[in-house]
Amino acid sequence: MILPMKKLTLLVLDSQKKAALKTLRNFGAVHIEKETASSDTLTELQNTYTRVQQAEALITESQPKKAEKAQTETLTLSRNDLLQAVDEILDLKDQESNTRAAINKLTGDIEAYNAWGDFEPKDIHSFEENGIYLTMGELPEKSYTALPETIKTVRLAGGKKTVRFAIVSETADVPADLPSDFSPLILPDMRLSAMHTERERLQKQLPSFKAKIGTRTELLAPLKAEAKKLAKEIEFETVRAGMEVIPLEEDTAAASGIDSSVTLAASGNTANAANGTTGTAAKEPIRLARLSGYILAEKQADFAGLAKANGWAFISDDPAEEDAVPTAMRHNRFVQLLTPLTDFLGTVPGYREPDISLWFLLFFGIFFAMIFGDAGYGGILVILSLIGIVKAKAKEQPAPLAMQMFLYLGVLTVIWGTATCNWFGISVEYIPAWLKNLSVPAISNVTEESIRNANLMQFCFTLGLIQLTIGHIISIVRNIRSPQILGHIGSIAMLCGMYVVVLSLVVSAERYQINQPVMIAVGGGFALNFIFSNYQTGIGQSIVDSLKNIITMFLGVVNVFADIMSYIRLWAVGLAGSAISATVNQMAGPALGSFLIFLGVLLLFFGHGLNYIMNVLSVIVHGVRLNTLEFSNHVGLTWAGFKYEPFAE
Repeated sequence: MILPMKKLTLLVLDSQKKAALKTLRNFGAVHIEKETASSDTLTELQNTYTRVQQAEALITESQPKKAEKAQTETLTLSRNDLLQAVDEILDLKDQESNTRAAINKLTGDIEAYNAWGDFEPKDIHSFEENGIYLTMGELPEKSYTALPETIKTVRLAGGKKTVRFAIVSETADVPADLPSDFSPLILPDMRLSAMHTERERLQKQLPSFKAKIGTRTELLAPLKAEAKKLAKEIEFETVRAGMEVIPLEEDTAAASGIDSSVTLAASGNTANAANGTTGTAAKEPIRLARLSGYILAEKQADFAGLAKANGWAFISDDPAEEDAVPTAMRHNRFVQLLTPLTDFLGTVPGYREPDISLWFLLFFGIFFAMIFGDAGYGGILVILSLIGIVKAKAKEQPAPLAMQMFLYLGVLTVIWGTATCNWFGISVEYIPAWLKNLSVPAISNVTEESIRNANLMQFCFTLGLIQLTIGHIISIVRNIRSPQILGHIGSIAMLCGMYVVVLSLVVSAERYQINQPVMIAVGGGFALNFIFSNYQTGIGQSIVDSLKNIITMFLGVVNVFADIMSYIRLWAVGLAGSAISATVNQMAGPALGSFLIFLGVLLLFFGHGLNYIMNVLSVIVHGVRLNTLEFSNHVGLTWAGFKYEPFAE
């Protein structure tokens, strides 16, 4: 169930807000609305947090692959010492980056100067002492031969297209009448051979930086712990810096009987101020700090006591319609099994949306079993889950919820696989008679394929009809006092009519005829839905709103058909998995009866393992979709919520 919340507005003296936040964090039950905040402290904390994370990532990436997993001693460092180590790690990374940049520059210079040969730049500059200036460059052959005689050159090298030469002059100025395609040579800092030597030296030095970083694995645990501390400090400072400061005018304070030494006290569910003076003559204006957030309704009384004990003022009220209220959920032990899946998906219902966790869990388990469709696969999941639970119990730890969920899913898969007589894709003639007798004839592999498939498809569509109808029943219960329930009744009628249409088109047109009752169900259901689905203040208003969305309303009939049809994926995906299992067995069969038995066993493990992984992906794609899309749409659930995360240690 989704727990009711109360909206809080808390007022404390600005001078006491830091102490108040520490008390509030120890209380650990208020979800704070974080405002945009900035402060020098916050910036410094964020920068430090980033550096710590960078250092941790660098050590993790650089440590040897066979590094020891556990340290013999736990390293304890002060924050200053740890940050000094962080600076050393980041400095090594900077040195590595600079060295890599220098290598890249040298590589580019070598490519650029290679054609000019191994000359010494200092020798070129030495001519200037004797009044001779050399300007080196290159020109196309035609441009070079067309140079005027006033320009004295020394041809150094050249090919068919380009000539490299030096211009000899008595001044440092380059001749003005050079052609536009002249490319001057900028003299390097060192000769070509020295570039090669320096690059080789740097390339040998480059791995040492990563090696030095990788040796600091003893810092990993302290860095992780420090990152957690910094994250909490950042959260605290974000809240503190984001609190709105409200200066209380002198005349307002006087009118309220509040002076600069006011003590704020909370009483009940409304804001109250109790006068209390200390005899001081301070004339400074009172400054209050405001904080907004949400608290569980069941914790409101505890918070009121805390506020009174600390001299705070607060207002608590039911959240307004436009408020973004966090969602806090509480389930029984069975429904709690869904938590690992919803945490993985990141799906949270809105505060004012219905909680469909029970139905989600029940139908997801059925979908999972049908998609896996194999009792053998389910048995493996049951065994692995039990092993995980037993290991946790042996360590005197609670059984992981994920293992409990997998156990639930595995049991359902075994039941479904037994009902369909599907065991690792083994052909029916090789399955023991007692297992065949446990199967349900209508959907068992023992039954003729065409009859079995028709029954399975009908089962899928029936399952879809039941789940989607439950969605509208949930909406009817939530809106029991509103005429909107007639719109949902119309939707149920459309579902029933379209269910027969789908069976007629897919299963058998003779058995399921699209007759007058079916058409009345679809047409009448559409009419009810059209008139009442948007009901707020009156039927006229509802019809007008429907007319505004007339195309969407007509497409809704098609969507009903598509939603029911969508459940055929359970049969199709399950059938594909069974076919892959049977194919793997057929491929491995001949090898199992010969000297290639090892190859056959390997093929069985690989083939069934791959099919197992594909089934998991299919469950995520198809099994989850039917709950979060088709079913949720009919419930009116958008999953637009966010978790209740109280400000706490």
